[in-house]
Amino acid sequence: MARRDSESDGAGEARLDVSAEWQVPGDVGRRYAAVSGDRNPIHMHPVTARLFGFPSAIAHGMWTKARCLAAFEGRIGEEFAIEVEFKAPLRIPGRARLLTGSADGGWRFRVEAPDGARSHVVGSIS
Repeated sequence: MARRDSESDGAGEARLDVSAEWQVPGDVGRRYAAVSGDRNPIHMHPVTARLFGFPSAIAHGMWTKARCLAAFEGRIGEEFAIEVEFKAPLRIPGRARLLTGSADGGWRFRVEAPDGARSHVVGSIS
């Protein structure tokens, strides 16, 4: 699915295309905790997330970053640098879309709400 759906901001930002739409299950926080050992309550369950001011559990930022990086498998070499900026929590269960584009010999990407109204993560791979 390579739907052209995003923009250049006029300041040299790469054009990004929707390359994936994600269904993020409600247990992704617990599954990530099982492999990472990071058992932060905001990622584990909606009840514990509410205790810390979140309306629901949220995906771990490192899970989101890893999911983005996995989308580039076969398109990047063995050595690379990845930079991300976390913008807004990704509520779980939830949906998001990944937008990608090549730029300056590397890649740019963004994870956003399905309607494009909110960005969760923006980043680059060089």
